[in-house]
Amino acid sequence: VWVWSALALERPRFGLVPVGAGLTVFVLWLLMVEPDPERDAEMAQALAAAPSAGMIVWIMIRCIGAAIMVPIAEELAFRGYLISRLGPWSESFKLKIDPRLLPLAVSTILFGLLHSAWLAGMLAGLVYGLVRYHRDSVTDAIIAHAITNALLSVYVISFGVWSLW
Repeated sequence: VWVWSALALERPRFGLVPVGAGLTVFVLWLLMVEPDPERDAEMAQALAAAPSAGMIVWIMIRCIGAAIMVPIAEELAFRGYLISRLGPWSESFKLKIDPRLLPLAVSTILFGLLHSAWLAGMLAGLVYGLVRYHRDSVTDAIIAHAITNALLSVYVISFGVWSLW
């Protein structure tokens, strides 16, 4: 929030596209990423052994990171910087395709490779990239990503499926 004006990003506007995209990626993530019951049990055991205050603080920090910090950092890197830098470069090829296609493809692939569930990550990256292009808004991509991760955080905590985090 402190550096938002320096990033030349528009003010957040909650539209149907970023909200719907965030919800869609959340559902797709649940369908595509297989939980790891062993890791879930280990994490549940570690949390149960931790002091209550420590557990609460850890979960709060993890939720804030997942729903606020990660979407801002990843979307600025992949849908902000990378797409913006590759856009003019892709136009220099003078291909008979939409010049946005190469930046979208590269950012989608790299975003997917950042995640252990790389196929689900690529699909998420594609959706967030399309959201970014919809209104030429990195902020919309941040909102969509934040909604996905916030819903995922609620799901993980509610059902103890810690391996999805």
